[in-house]
Amino acid sequence: MDYEDMDKETLIKILRKKDAVLEKLYLEREKLNYYADTDVMTGVLNRRSGLELLDKEFNLSKTGNTNLVVCFVDVDGLKAVNDNFGHQEGDKLLINTVKILKDSIRRTDFVIRMGGDEFLVVFLDTAMGEVYKIWHRIEEKLKERNENNGNYNFSLSCGFCECGKGMQSGISMEDLIKNADFEMYKEKLQKKKEL
Repeated sequence: MDYEDMDKETLIKILRKKDAVLEKLYLEREKLNYYADTDVMTGVLNRRSGLELLDKEFNLSKTGNTNLVVCFVDVDGLKAVNDNFGHQEGDKLLINTVKILKDSIRRTDFVIRMGGDEFLVVFLDTAMGEVYKIWHRIEEKLKERNENNGNYNFSLSCGFCECGKGMQSGISMEDLIKNADFEMYKEKLQKKKEL
């Protein structure tokens, strides 16, 4: 097509159409990126993209000599909820878990769905004292939720691991997650003993 022979209005229409197609392609690409990085049910980072971000933040905290805290979270009794009330209710429990976590953490922190009923909450540039305050807010919201739900008790088991200033310099990101998971498992066992 020879653009020189075309009148100005036709050329403007073609350019506008091209811009609209490019905009549509851009939005589609953004949508695909969102779905590639996000857990579809809960809307938080999926394991792959979440661990990539955690790796980046972990390395930044080491070079910047700042604290980072990882909290491994497990939804207590999800299997029982699925068995007694159906998987739709179990899905709602996971979605409510994420809502409570996201509503309680700071904007700089993030949540990763590791799989099933397990999540990681990553607290950036903070120490355990602040994290405990945030976790207290989460526990208060769980209590509130349980007061309005007679079907089952909604609870989370958690374990924390901190790295940063003056701590083990040789700790890896995998060790950080493994240590937080171990602490969560200890809490879960303690809860079972108390039943």
